Amino acid sequence: MGRYVIGCDVGSQGLKAIVVDEEGNVRGSASQSYPLIYPRPTWAEQDVRGWLRALEEAVPKALAEAGVDGREVVAFGLDGYVDGFVPINEVGEPLRLCFLWFDRRAVAECQLVATRITKEELFRLTGLNLDASHVAAKMLWFKRNEPTLFERTYKMLMPASYLVYELTGELAIDWSNASSTMLLDVSEKRWSERLLHAFEIDAEFLPPLKDATDVAGGLKPEWAKKLGLTPGIPVVVGSGDEHAACVGSGVVVPGLVCDVGGTAEPVCGVVHRPEFDETGLVETHCHADPATWLLENPGFVSGANLRWFRDNFGSVEVQAATTLGLDAYDLLTLEASSVPAGSEGLIVLPCFMGAMTPEWNELARGTVYGLTMGHTRAHLIRAILEASAYGLRDITDRMAAIGMEIKELRLVSGQARSPLWRQIKANVTGLPVAVPAETESTALGAALFALVAAGIYRDLPEAAEHAVHIVERLEPDEKAHREYDRTYALYRELYDRLRPVFERGAELLGN
Repeated sequence: MGRYVIGCDVGSQGLKAIVVDEEGNVRGSASQSYPLIYPRPTWAEQDVRGWLRALEEAVPKALAEAGVDGREVVAFGLDGYVDGFVPINEVGEPLRLCFLWFDRRAVAECQLVATRITKEELFRLTGLNLDASHVAAKMLWFKRNEPTLFERTYKMLMPASYLVYELTGELAIDWSNASSTMLLDVSEKRWSERLLHAFEIDAEFLPPLKDATDVAGGLKPEWAKKLGLTPGIPVVVGSGDEHAACVGSGVVVPGLVCDVGGTAEPVCGVVHRPEFDETGLVETHCHADPATWLLENPGFVSGANLRWFRDNFGSVEVQAATTLGLDAYDLLTLEASSVPAGSEGLIVLPCFMGAMTPEWNELARGTVYGLTMGHTRAHLIRAILEASAYGLRDITDRMAAIGMEIKELRLVSGQARSPLWRQIKANVTGLPVAVPAETESTALGAALFALVAAGIYRDLPEAAEHAVHIVERLEPDEKAHREYDRTYALYRELYDRLRPVFERGAELLGN
């Protein structure tokens, strides 16, 4: 009998489970989606029961695809999206829907906290911007607006911690997830009394702090039966999703930057000690590897912009893809490949849900500039792809300005599968681009946690060195890079000049 592990990624749109062997090879996988709920324009929630149903379906399917007997699985690893939380009562029942990472209802709570602690002090303690996306602001909103439920709350758990508790009955949160809350002193790696007081949160509501590769507990018999696994196998603490993606792409040593090109686009680079970006564009997080930290922009809206185009203007491609068994995105990017670098003067500001590049600005809005009668659908598609790369360059340029040496970009998730998008990113940033064999690196990172917990590898760097294989490297095209230097400069000028327009628009529209 061989030895295998399960890696499980709990994303905001679906769950993915993979079966991985001792060498880090993915032997089988399965995914299951679940819905997002939007009660109000700036609110976003999710029913955690969808996670559990997805888990029950995906793990047995992944085992079947791998041809692996569940009794051969020796450990279970997982990760979950950051900046979300669900309150539970003393018997572990969710008291309400989970707050999603892009839920922004807590703006007033951030304004209240700013009267108690300056944004500058908070940033020095946490490495984070005082922003409604982070968990602590949502916790305060929950306390102020749903007091009856708050009084019944036993713990407030982020997605990975909730699943750990459900699977094992044990409470735990790793440093990476904790560092996304706005409650952790990121340098000292402890819950901050100063921050807990500012956000009116008692530490007793939070789980104990542990390493991502620590064993949280053994798999409950009832869950072992549902998943087809052995009762009592170790379940790891796990990490945040972008942190797992870094591990699964080999970004566990300085010099490498992970670009997680999905719905959002987190960009993360490794440092040996906490570094703080005075502009706030790049935040500081603990890494899943306890020996390092991450400089990261937690995820400007990116792939979602192309999905918006597909859903509103790509009905022909969607129909053709369904008929021919193809991917509609492949058809769209094929169309865009006919357009030269710079989209012949057409520029998109990718701020469809506010901006996180070139600055954090919730008032910013998506903009199309330079449109003429000579432009086509293909130009607009390419301009959307280029807009994502401009946002990426905002971040990598800022990382370099802080002093981070960037030797290589590692591209993972959906955007990594597009040859055109890969090359655009290399050309815009001027950086070499590498693509791992397993582009769904988040679930692989979760599996590597399990391999370390099972004692198969000493630590995450050793596991990543063994399991992550680069299958393609791209160098930037110098001619295209020079063209993009010009259009990128215009993109930045457009944003700067439109900043007062964004503010005025918000006033007029009451946003």
